[in-house]
Amino acid sequence: MRLDWALLANAAEAPPNGLVYILGAGFDTLIRDQYPTPFGGVIVLRLQTTRLETERPHKVEVHGSDEDGKPVLQQPIVLHLPARQVPAEYPHGWDLSASIVINLTTVPIERPGFYNFEILIDDQQVRTLPFRAVKAATVQTV
Repeated sequence: MRLDWALLANAAEAPPNGLVYILGAGFDTLIRDQYPTPFGGVIVLRLQTTRLETERPHKVEVHGSDEDGKPVLQQPIVLHLPARQVPAEYPHGWDLSASIVINLTTVPIERPGFYNFEILIDDQQVRTLPFRAVKAATVQTV
């Protein structure tokens, strides 16, 4: 299993039709008037597997920390993806895709600073999604 892409967004939905509906995608800065504040967003992942990998279970984890290494999640988010049968009509040689939305809207961000969400697939780190949190008054517009 491999990560095709991952991003932070304000909101997203991944219905079973294979499409992903995303609002406010790809941000890296939270601008808030006061802290602590809720994160107020989601992580969106697109995973791909070969036929053989699809027929085996997998694990996806998300860990979050601040710039001092202090966890921002009470505990890592762990998703257990069960083995699936590949539909007989699915073209041979094509990878199968799955989109996952992880809701982090209520995760508390204690203070301005730099943060990371680390993504692991089957116990291997595959991506870091860094972001910063800033006070609204300190952001300069161009």
